[in-house]
Amino acid sequence: MAQINLTNVYKVVIIESERGWGQKVIDTLYFDNESEARTYCREHNMKLPEDHVPEYYIMARYEGKV
Repeated sequence: MAQINLTNVYKVVIIESERGWGQKVIDTLYFDNESEARTYCREHNMKLPEDHVPEYYIMARYEGKV
């Protein structure tokens, strides 16, 4: 069995949200450096509107080091 080194693994969860239905995690991404994980979240979430909360949206949340 192969071993995986988890000393520098950073977790990002992708969350689907719909008004009236709530939220759920639809995917989990792993990055080998913190900067890339945070950049991914920032760039993904920049697509969301800033002036209102949409009825349906998908966002990325940085969860930190595994």
